[in-house]
Amino acid sequence: MPRRIISLPEKFHFTTKYTVLFSDINGANHMGADRVLPIASETQLRFIKSLGYKNAVLFEDAGLIMVHSEVQYISETDYADELVIDLAIENLAEKSLDFVYRIFNKNKNKETARIKTSMLFFDYDEKKVVAVPKGFTDRFNAVG
Repeated sequence: MPRRIISLPEKFHFTTKYTVLFSDINGANHMGADRVLPIASETQLRFIKSLGYKNAVLFEDAGLIMVHSEVQYISETDYADELVIDLAIENLAEKSLDFVYRIFNKNKNKETARIKTSMLFFDYDEKKVVAVPKGFTDRFNAVG
């Protein structure tokens, strides 16, 4: 199977830091592959809160639901390493968007992983896909 490379955008819209926890470490004594998506999800939550939303899971009568994800693992990460996670929005469409993440390990001075998630705006009460809330687009355009 050919290796897939996640392309990075020219500009990121948000940056946060994360310290690798003991609970992120696997039996091989490095960060487990299963921890990369939760770290990306935490970054997504922090980004949405940075836009001024108090509830970063459900906002403006819509939430986000992941419909696709890809992870490109690049280098090992150890307990207590300081990570810098950059996030960008791409392909903002009528009902969807993609988040692209770059995880960089400050302790090792190298990239750890890249992630891409495709998200739909979703009405959890009605159980259906909805249009991107105008308020979200306005807030994103103010920082984007």
